[in-house]
Amino acid sequence: MKILAIDTTAVTAAAALLEDGHILGTYQQNGTLTHSETMLNMVENLLANAHTTADDLDLLAVSAGPGSFTGVRIGVSIIKGLAFGKNIPCVPVSTLDALAENLRPMAEALGHDFYVCPVMDARRSQVYTALFLYETDADGNTVKTRVWEDDMLSAAELSEHLSALELPVLFVGEGCRVTQKEIHLPHCKEAPEAVRYQIGVSVASAAQAVYEAAEDK
Repeated sequence: MKILAIDTTAVTAAAALLEDGHILGTYQQNGTLTHSETMLNMVENLLANAHTTADDLDLLAVSAGPGSFTGVRIGVSIIKGLAFGKNIPCVPVSTLDALAENLRPMAEALGHDFYVCPVMDARRSQVYTALFLYETDADGNTVKTRVWEDDMLSAAELSEHLSALELPVLFVGEGCRVTQKEIHLPHCKEAPEAVRYQIGVSVASAAQAVYEAAEDK
């Protein structure tokens, strides 16, 4: 299965092309250009460099929020245009779910349970957030489970919720600048910068899980 995935919900513009779980190409940019200036070029370059056309794609994935209204609109419009023009299934995923997917490789390498708390800056010391648990099942497989649904909380409210948790918590997302300033709990830390922001591969991974679980494809 070939999957094209994009994320335009925050400052980071991210895109990836995968085939059967293997990464054919990926782009990530934190810059001053708008997503309307960068994302179409990213998509065109990904397809061209992989000698792939839109006709070869089996699934389209997009982060559909929370996030910037304009950013969400740009990403969804690009994916819908490709989907309708070529009759390709498209899957929207929560931006927070996709951010939590960034930590899957770490979970598989670390081998111990921990929480991932994706955070996106909602202004006025508030964040869009959710909570996911990474744990190892009886067969040694890494399993990600959603603990909280997507929500908007003040930093104080989030700190109160997290203070009751016993396992380590890793923050991921551009909202880390809010948590760094407002939340000071010894078991809560920021994820490494390399996996802190939007990653196209994570959007694809989250979307494939949704697609495979759907009864109506």
